[in-house]
Amino acid sequence: MIKQVDYKKSFSVDNFPSIISEFIITILGFIPILITFGIVGIFLFETWEFFREVSIFEFLTSTEWTPNFSNPQFGIIVLLAGTFLVTVIALLVAIPIGILGAVYLSEYAPKNMKRFLKIAMESLGGIPGVVYGYFALLFLTPLLRNTLFPNMGGFNALSAGICVGILIIPIISSLTEDALSIISDDLRNSAYALGFTRLEMIYKVLLPLAYPAILSSFTLATSVALGETMIVAIASGQRPNLTLNPLESIETITSFIIKVSLGSVQFESLLFKTIFTLGFLLFVITFSLNSISYWLQNKSEKQLFSFSKSVTKLAQEELTNANVDVNSIPSFYPSANSEKSKKRQPIVNPDLDAPISNVRLWCDRIFTILAFLGASFGIVFITIFLWNLSQTGLEKINWAFLTSFASRRAEDSGILSALVGSLWLFILSLVMVIPLGVGSAIYLEEYRKNKRIDNILEISIANLASIPSILYGLLGLEIFVRWMRPITGGPTILSGALVLTVMSLPTLIIASRSAIKSSSKRLRSGGYALGMSKQQVLRKLILPSALPGILTGVILSQTRALAETAALIGVGVAASVRFLPPLSWEGLQSSYTTLPVQIFNWLQNPSAEVQQLAAAATIVLVVILIVLNLFSVLIREYFNNIQRN
Repeated sequence: MIKQVDYKKSFSVDNFPSIISEFIITILGFIPILITFGIVGIFLFETWEFFREVSIFEFLTSTEWTPNFSNPQFGIIVLLAGTFLVTVIALLVAIPIGILGAVYLSEYAPKNMKRFLKIAMESLGGIPGVVYGYFALLFLTPLLRNTLFPNMGGFNALSAGICVGILIIPIISSLTEDALSIISDDLRNSAYALGFTRLEMIYKVLLPLAYPAILSSFTLATSVALGETMIVAIASGQRPNLTLNPLESIETITSFIIKVSLGSVQFESLLFKTIFTLGFLLFVITFSLNSISYWLQNKSEKQLFSFSKSVTKLAQEELTNANVDVNSIPSFYPSANSEKSKKRQPIVNPDLDAPISNVRLWCDRIFTILAFLGASFGIVFITIFLWNLSQTGLEKINWAFLTSFASRRAEDSGILSALVGSLWLFILSLVMVIPLGVGSAIYLEEYRKNKRIDNILEISIANLASIPSILYGLLGLEIFVRWMRPITGGPTILSGALVLTVMSLPTLIIASRSAIKSSSKRLRSGGYALGMSKQQVLRKLILPSALPGILTGVILSQTRALAETAALIGVGVAASVRFLPPLSWEGLQSSYTTLPVQIFNWLQNPSAEVQQLAAAATIVLVVILIVLNLFSVLIREYFNNIQRN
């Protein structure tokens, strides 16, 4: 095997461009750490300032949360209770559906059906929070109130918790399915040989082995549920209420931050320090949960690989000693992931073909139905959601709606300024995030050398990809709106684009790293054999090979940015504007609004006509996101075909 020759660098004119490029890439590689330190430093400073004015004892023990009153009270217990209630409801919804769906996709679903069901399930995680908020407020709450809970309020924790649960189902389903797919098929067939039904094999063999990864999925899902902002801001009522009754309105940490951000909070004020203190508390909780999840996931992968390998070897030895042909072990319930198991014939040996009681068989069949229902949840939800959306808002969509500014009169209102604002942010953040994200990924895959620093970078990126978006909004409020006001102009398009760039950066880094890592080692070795430098190998071989994956990551990160609401509210996006920003530096420093923010603003209005506008705007947003995702698939397939040919 040809290895790269480690040439000693000299500061000659020929090597100077390589030295400069490596220096720039190294700087880009440390951006995730700089962002993490920036969040910690800013939030810690404002928290320290807050506790210089408010007693820690009062903060932890008071049962009143009234920071806007003349005699303010700061009892965090009230907000923690609301956050806890929504999170528990979300987990009660997501855990059973996610586990059942993962089991069906891994162990039951045929290949073609599996792909269809998995796409639908994972699509639940790509729906913007403001869209879930619309569904909770205008569909789910009326449905529950008219059928099960007549005393339910218009704003409540139950509807918000259910929709947050739907949002986090793909996290549990995807991580659990990945863990199950790692387990060797020899363990499955050994269980069948002992007379287990498929249900018994699943809960006695597979789930215990995958337990660390499943626990990791629960931890990560809990972190996302705790940090969800727009669903609870829309559906829960934003009313500080110390209660565990899910039918009443509540306020969470994130919804309070949004409520304050919608107003005009003064820098250095106690209210300003309050939202940063809450942000720091939320950051510590989610950072801890994300780190635990990351550790459990790595531990699970190592344990599963080691255990499956050792058990398979032991099973083969035992069966060989018993004079049993290993290839003749039956696969009464073949794994959907295994093509080998479908070719195995039932064993004739009566000792391994024990009868199964009717009760066990019926339990197995009932579980199969439940697992199928869990895996089908994505299709069912998307169908109901699109039907409700079309019934409410489709008739409102016309050319006038698309080309008019927002207005106080619902019949004259449109989304033109919101569409243009979203386009501005999309283009600006795209231009900024590509060099930063790809450059950072190149450093992490090709240049990193210090193992300790590498671990810090890995943890920083994993956490930055999972922390609540409202924290990015607060970070942007302090840095881009306050500190960089002479450049950005305050709460302007430029500030919004910068905060979306920082927020979408971890997603692009992860996708680009994966694409670069998948490049063939032979490609690198061939380049070095031809006398190419490291920069030439990267520029002419590795990056072209990784281009499909990088482009997919770019579109995915920008899709998230396009659907973002909470972070932009944090940096002061306008509820609506009645002008189009000019294509100039003055345009970059002008106020703006976006489509998700416009939807959120309309949902605050109880008028049926205005809420119909929100439904119509939601349809437009969903169509744009679907088109972007389809475009990413087509781009990836196009470049893959070019590389094959």
